[in-house]
Amino acid sequence: MDSVTNTVLEERNVAVEMEDAVVIKIAGNTIDYSNRSCGKILLIISNTGSAVKKATIVKGDSLQGTEDLEVSVTNGKSVGIVIESGKFENVSGDNKGKVVLKSEDDTSLKVQVVELP
Repeated sequence: MDSVTNTVLEERNVAVEMEDAVVIKIAGNTIDYSNRSCGKILLIISNTGSAVKKATIVKGDSLQGTEDLEVSVTNGKSVGIVIESGKFENVSGDNKGKVVLKSEDDTSLKVQVVELP
């Protein structure tokens, strides 16, 4: 799985250049959650395709990880969502400390990740 580079905002009122958006793959992308167990990671998901597409935030492997979350994104639009670590972070295995994000195709959806202060 490809990984996404997080943009880190370390303090308020300070501008930081955003990392480039990464195409979300069917096989999935990993998002490092190890720096933000407080739950303050913002996903910005954009749809560059010609139809509505769904991104799936895969449930984590902890007790709170009970179901995946599907996010629909209209073509030509972007959505933002703050995800919580308890539901989506993996606590063991190959993806320990990471969240997995998948798409229904390999071209339409892109993601940027922001670690909030």
